[in-house]
Amino acid sequence: MRDNTLKQKLEAGKAVFGVMITFPSAPVVEMLGALGFDWVLIDNEHGSITVDNSEDLVRAAELSGIAPIVRPVGNQPEIIAPFLDRGAWGVQVPHVNTAAEARAAVDAVKYYPEGHRGIFSRSRPAGYGFSGATADYVKDANRNTLVCLMLEEVEAINNLEELVTVPGVDVFFIGSGDLSQSMGYPGQQTHPEVQEQMERGVKIITDAGRIAGVSCPDNLVPKYLDRGVQYFHGNVGNLLQTASVDYLQAMRSAAASAGL
Repeated sequence: MRDNTLKQKLEAGKAVFGVMITFPSAPVVEMLGALGFDWVLIDNEHGSITVDNSEDLVRAAELSGIAPIVRPVGNQPEIIAPFLDRGAWGVQVPHVNTAAEARAAVDAVKYYPEGHRGIFSRSRPAGYGFSGATADYVKDANRNTLVCLMLEEVEAINNLEELVTVPGVDVFFIGSGDLSQSMGYPGQQTHPEVQEQMERGVKIITDAGRIAGVSCPDNLVPKYLDRGVQYFHGNVGNLLQTASVDYLQAMRSAAASAGL
C-alpha cells in the first residue's frame, strides 16, 4: 500500500486543500492532481459515484499525486469497506454524532488489532496478493488509511469533548452546511450562531491536540487557519463557476473594447 501523503502532511502540521467531486470523471480528478491540490473527496453521498466507478477515480488520483478520500453514504462497514478494497486512501464519514458512532467508523476502516475490517489479501491496495505478506499489508493499511469524521449536527458539537478521546480518528471535520440546517438556519453558514458553534467545536478539537477540518465560505478560510484548522475542501462546481465568471468578464470586456 502506498504511503498516504495526506496523512503525512497533516501530521507535519500542514494545511491541506482538497476538492469534492460528485460525478465519476477520472480526467477531472487527474486535472485536480496536476493543478496541485492535496486531496480529492470522492463523494458517494450526494452524487452519482458508486463503488464500481470509484476505482478509476482512485487510480487517476494516484497517477496525478493527489490523495483519494471517499465520502460514503453512511457509517456502516458494508458501505465503507468496498471503497477501501478498491484503493481509497481513507474515508470521510458523514453525520457522526457520538463516541460510539466514531468508534464504529474506526472499527470499519481498520484491521485487527485496531478494528474489524474484513481482510481480503487479493484486493487492489494489497497489490492483488502478488507479493508481500498479508500481515505486512495489514500493518501498512492501519498506518496509512485516513479516518475523517464529519460533525454535522449540534449533537456532535455537544458531544465533542467525548468524541475527541476516540483513538484512530485522524480528522474531526465540522460541516457548516448541515450544521446550519440542524440549528434552524439552512444555508446560512455565516449566521453568527452557526459560526459560534463552529468556533466552539474547533477549539475543543485543537485544545485536545487533534486535527480539525471545516467547510466554510472561501473568505472564512483565513479565520479558521488562524484557529489551527488544517483540513479544507471546495468543490468542482464552485471552481468552475469562479473561473468561468472571471474568464467571461475579461473576454466580454475585451470584446466590448473592440466594439464586438
